[in-house]
Amino acid sequence: MNHLVVLAHPREGSFTRDICRIYVDAVQARGHSVVLRDLYAMKFNPVASVEDITGNSTGRVPADIKVEQDHLLWADVIALFHPIWWIDRPAILKGYIDRVFAIGFAYGHGPNGPVGGLKGKRSVIFTSAGSTQEHFDDSGKMRAILVAQDKGTMEFCNIEMIEHVHFSPLGRRSTPEMVDGYKRRVEEVVRTHF
Repeated sequence: MNHLVVLAHPREGSFTRDICRIYVDAVQARGHSVVLRDLYAMKFNPVASVEDITGNSTGRVPADIKVEQDHLLWADVIALFHPIWWIDRPAILKGYIDRVFAIGFAYGHGPNGPVGGLKGKRSVIFTSAGSTQEHFDDSGKMRAILVAQDKGTMEFCNIEMIEHVHFSPLGRRSTPEMVDGYKRRVEEVVRTHF
């Protein structure tokens, strides 16, 4: 199985980077192949241009986007790793979605509305935040995140959502035991689904 792993956290030693490494190690230990796209290390440009938006319909896809789209085509599983900032993905990942999951590639329009273009792909998303899970649930923020990311991005593109795993709280509200449990949960996701 081929895994495209997209990482969006700027700080080395962050929880997000740690769980990404755990995931990569776990799927590779099962004999799976991994392509890791560390958006900050790549200095990925998140700003969509006219060429990005029209490239798939004109046949002139920018070279950097073609590379990313080829990785998506290669992948059976798309795994995203990122913190929640302002109830959303970091801007660099939002820009990656805007530029790479473009019309004419990841989705199109048919006579009855949108048509996802990435059928047969599956996705798992790992997110984290400093607020408590209770706060995310009670405020409706978790539902908003799931609608935007799982439904509004992955399922919109006809990608099957395997699971969205959210870890909170982190930082001063968490204990080392909680964080260890979160890391074990990543390994459990790999064992369960792959």
